[in-house]
Amino acid sequence: MKYWYNVSISRKRGTTVISGSAYNGGIKRLNPDPEHGLTAEQARERREAGAVNTQPLNMTPTVGRIIAKNSLTLFNIVNLLLAIAVILVGRPEQTLFIGVVLCNTVMGIFQELRAKKTLDKLAILSQSAVTAVRDGGMKTIRPEDIVLDDIVYLKSGNQICADAEVVRSIGLTVDESLLTGESDRISKDAGDEVMSGTYVVGGQAYVRVSAVGQANYATRLTSEAKKSRGKHSKLLRFLRVMIRILTIVIVPLGIMLFYTTYKSGVSLEESVVSTAAAMVSMIPEGLVLLSGVTLMLGAVRLSGRKALVQSLPGIETLARVDVLCLDKTGTITDGAMSFERLELQGGAAKRDVERALSELMGNLRDDNATAKALRAKFGETRLWRVTSVVPFTSERKWSAVSFEDTGSYFLGAPQSLLSASDAQSLSLAGIYAEQGYRVLCLAHSDSALKGGALPKRVRCDALILISDGIRDTARDTFAYFEREGVTLKVISGDDMRSVSAVAAKAGIANAYEAVDMSQYTDKTDYSALAERYTVFGRTTPQQKRMLIRAMQKNGHTACMTGDGVNDILAMREAHCSVAMIGGSDAARGSCDFVLMTSDFSAMIGVLKEGRRVINN
Repeated sequence: MKYWYNVSISRKRGTTVISGSAYNGGIKRLNPDPEHGLTAEQARERREAGAVNTQPLNMTPTVGRIIAKNSLTLFNIVNLLLAIAVILVGRPEQTLFIGVVLCNTVMGIFQELRAKKTLDKLAILSQSAVTAVRDGGMKTIRPEDIVLDDIVYLKSGNQICADAEVVRSIGLTVDESLLTGESDRISKDAGDEVMSGTYVVGGQAYVRVSAVGQANYATRLTSEAKKSRGKHSKLLRFLRVMIRILTIVIVPLGIMLFYTTYKSGVSLEESVVSTAAAMVSMIPEGLVLLSGVTLMLGAVRLSGRKALVQSLPGIETLARVDVLCLDKTGTITDGAMSFERLELQGGAAKRDVERALSELMGNLRDDNATAKALRAKFGETRLWRVTSVVPFTSERKWSAVSFEDTGSYFLGAPQSLLSASDAQSLSLAGIYAEQGYRVLCLAHSDSALKGGALPKRVRCDALILISDGIRDTARDTFAYFEREGVTLKVISGDDMRSVSAVAAKAGIANAYEAVDMSQYTDKTDYSALAERYTVFGRTTPQQKRMLIRAMQKNGHTACMTGDGVNDILAMREAHCSVAMIGGSDAARGSCDFVLMTSDFSAMIGVLKEGRRVINN
């Protein structure tokens, strides 16, 4: 029996939302009680129907196919036939040219086997055991044994191995940065979606599995990355084409040469040897070997420049790059947030605002970079008596704490907390966002919290300005690339305005030519967008790949840098790719270069080395 899936991916307020459904004959979707879960019979029915969390088979070529592909070439066959002919006439010492052929073949096999090994390791989902609720009890099972509608228990440190819907949340907080590229950690309530490949960083929850196997977002992302085209050196590709043409041409020439030599009275032995020598000399096989050795020596030198080369052709390709695509976090910025200043509103006293922030930090569980910056500045206290707490969620975009004597304080996005009557504060928040700040609003209400609803009367006490830390060497590094004729593009999952402002601070030209990619669909003319804009905000992993394709269609040689799983589709599609040492395993495994330092300025040495190799 087959199982059909209908899965869609959308963006909602900067967060990727997965929704899906599955259908199969007589099996209906179930909503089991989280305390009881599925019965053994229901789980068996789903396994038989194929609604099980199996992973796709390896899509990389087999070892045998790789060896055959590199060995059974026209170039090798012609040389082998010449060697056999020379041996048959009793001159085996004249077959040294086979050594060059073997070296070229071994180098080709080695490169493809290493690429296969890298792709085989490319997995977003871990293989650790999961806890499922079956027949009223907790059972430890393998991720591939999960079935549709299973109830899975999650706790801090678990990786979510299948897309699911939260049934019961006990302060569940999820880190989605591995897939979305957005640094915030999101609280999840009952009814919210959680994605495969993300991690639980706080709380506990019971979730109902809504997609399994290849319908999972993380699985499809990995599969797409593995299917991306291979990359080859333009120089070596040209040499191979030239050798293929020459090999075809010299076969009839060799036959004619042997015929005329033998007919002129030269012995069979000498005719064969002289013909083989002439034919071998017509093929520049030594140039292929020399090019490969030069690239390998370049890789050794790059290791001294703190760059690990995972694909030899990438050295040459990087030297030809004319568009460098950057991710904001980890490349332009160092990933840390810094508190800048408070902008008091509505006559609020600075001392009261600082005390309220300290109490909020002491009673909220948020541990993202923004919360760490606020705790570093204002500390965390628990002196006020708390009556209720509302955690942050991606839908609300705010968190809050009610105190017994001082009312309720709210911390979150100004657009989510403030109404049209607070036009002055909203306008000011917009101005600061355009300057590159991450703007938070501290709001107050005399009313107590009622569930997750926002009271009717909320006043803004202060706007909190947070800034991304720009890398010290970023401006000089980007200036060097621009002098070398390399156009810089910033492709990020964050808000367009903040990314644009950060890019401008880092000295990237035309940084205010920015676009919000959440407004565009797959039918958009990406070629025009890629040429017109410099900064692309709210970009999904699929859109990143489409932008890379558009740049290539426009005749550019594109390099993609990144550090998260949300970047791997674009990294696999680009002519060459670079990952930071602090990035995810999947990002490091799918790239051509890994910078063994958090300093992006090491890219300058990589570019210089690539161009030196090409010049040689």
